[in-house]
Amino acid sequence: MSVRSGRGHFSQSLACFFLLFFSLCTQSSLYSAEKSSWQRAIQSRARSFDGQSFVGVHVIADVLNINIYYSNKVRKAVLYLGKTKATVTAFNPFVLLGRQVLQMPVATRYSNGDIFVPVKFFLPILAYALGETSGSSGSSIDIASAANIFGVRVEQKANGTLVRVSTSRKFADSALSIRFSREWLYLDILGGKIQPGAFASTIEPGLVKRVEPVQSKEMVQLSFQLSHEVSVRDVQVTQQTNEIWLSIPAKEAINTDLLKKLKDDQEKWKIDRIIIDPGHGGKDPGTIGKRGTYEKDVVLKVAKKLKKLLEKNLNVKVLMTRDSDKYVSLKERTQFANKNKGKLFISIHANWNRNSRVSGAATYFLGLAKSDEALEIAQRENEVIKYDDNQSDYSRLTDEQIILATMAQNAYNKESQDFASYVQKELNKQTGLRNRGVKQAGFYVLVGASMPNVLVETAFMSNKKEEKLLKQSSFQDKIARAIYRSVKQFKEKYEWRVQTSASGL
Repeated sequence: MSVRSGRGHFSQSLACFFLLFFSLCTQSSLYSAEKSSWQRAIQSRARSFDGQSFVGVHVIADVLNINIYYSNKVRKAVLYLGKTKATVTAFNPFVLLGRQVLQMPVATRYSNGDIFVPVKFFLPILAYALGETSGSSGSSIDIASAANIFGVRVEQKANGTLVRVSTSRKFADSALSIRFSREWLYLDILGGKIQPGAFASTIEPGLVKRVEPVQSKEMVQLSFQLSHEVSVRDVQVTQQTNEIWLSIPAKEAINTDLLKKLKDDQEKWKIDRIIIDPGHGGKDPGTIGKRGTYEKDVVLKVAKKLKKLLEKNLNVKVLMTRDSDKYVSLKERTQFANKNKGKLFISIHANWNRNSRVSGAATYFLGLAKSDEALEIAQRENEVIKYDDNQSDYSRLTDEQIILATMAQNAYNKESQDFASYVQKELNKQTGLRNRGVKQAGFYVLVGASMPNVLVETAFMSNKKEEKLLKQSSFQDKIARAIYRSVKQFKEKYEWRVQTSASGL
C-alpha cells in the first residue's frame, strides 16, 4: 500500500481531509496540557531536524506496542493502529490513514535506516486514529472573508506550460514555495485566501490535468496534478500585476540509449565495493606501544571486524589490501583499490606522539597539511617506504605535488571530506575518545585513489591508557562499529543524492 493507491479518491476527498488534518492540529493545543502517557513517551524520544522535533516510526511502534511493516528498499512504513493503518514514506508530507489522504505541512525525514515523522503534526493523526479525538469537537479553521486568490488559468505554449494564478495583491517572495511529489506540483501561498465556491480554473489540455485548491488557516495550497514528472528546479515562479506565474519548460524526449546511460551512471556511483586498508604489516610494525603492542596487529583486527559488519549489514563487497601479517607497499595498496574498482577507500591506523599524554582520534583526507601535527603524522606514515625494495617509485611530496594530487582527485575531494566528518563523529560517539577533528595532509597511501578516501588514526599507541584500550577486543569492536556506521550514513546520503540528481528531482 502506498499514498499513490489513494489517488483515486484524491479529487473528491483531499480538501476535506486536509481540513480535517488542520482541525486535528488545532485540537493539539486542547490536549497538550493533558497528554497521555504514550504521547509523552514519544515526545521524550524525539530528535531535532532543522529546529523541529521528529520521531522515528520504530519508536512509535515500540511505545504503542503495535506491529509495523517497514521497507528500507522503498523507504516506506505502515503502522497498524487497531482496525486502521497509517502509511508514511520518506521525504513525503502525505499520510495514508486507512483510505484517507492527509497532508502534513512538513515532510518526513530519513536517517540511519528509519523514517522520522514531525511530532507536532503526526501526534494528532495518531490520537485521531486511536480514538482519543473525534476530529469534530467544534474546532474550525478561521478564514477571513477577504479573498485574495481568485482562480487559475493554465496555458500551453510552444516551449512549455504557463500557470497563471489570479490574485488581488503581490505576495512576498518568501511567502511562495513549490514542491513536487508523485505527479503533483504544489504551490503554497502563505497569507493566501480563497472564497469557497468562487475559485475558477481554466485548463488547456497538456501538462496539467486538474487543479485542487485547499485552504488552511494560514495559507492556500494549490495542487496541480501533472501528466508526467517535472523537476522543481526547472519551474520558475514570478509575480506580475495581480498574478503569480509558474513557468514550466517543455520536457524534452529522452531516447532509450540516454536512459540506459543514466541508469548505468547510477550503478557506477553506487557504493557497493569498499576497500579496507589495514596499515603497515609484515616487516613494517607501525607504531609500537610501551607495552609492546604493534600497530599492524591492532589495525588488522579492527579491519577484519569492520569487514564482517559491512558484509553482514550492507549489500556491499568488501576487499582488504591485506588480510594477514604481510607487507604491502603504499603504492600497491592504492593500485589494489583502483584495480578492483573500489568505491570507498578506508586506511586504518593507530597514532603516535612524543608526548605520551596526547590522546584522541582523528580522520584525514588528502590535502596540504594545515598544522605541524598533521604534517608530522603524514611524514611518519610516509616513512614506511623505507621498507620498499625500490624507493625510487616515490618522490618527495612537495606542497606543489600534493596540490596536483588533490586536484587530480577533485571529483572525490568533497566526498572524502564529508565521509571523514561522518567517521570522526561516530568515533567520538562510539569510543568516547577525545575528538581531534577532521584534518588534511599529504599521505602517500591516499595519492592516486580514484574514489572517496580517508585515513583514520584510531587512537594513540604512545598513550598508555589508549594502548591498553587498543589491545581490547571490545574496544576494537567500538572502532569497527563507528566506521561501519559512518559508511552506512555516507552511503545512504551519497547514493540518494546521486539518484535524485540523475533523475532530475
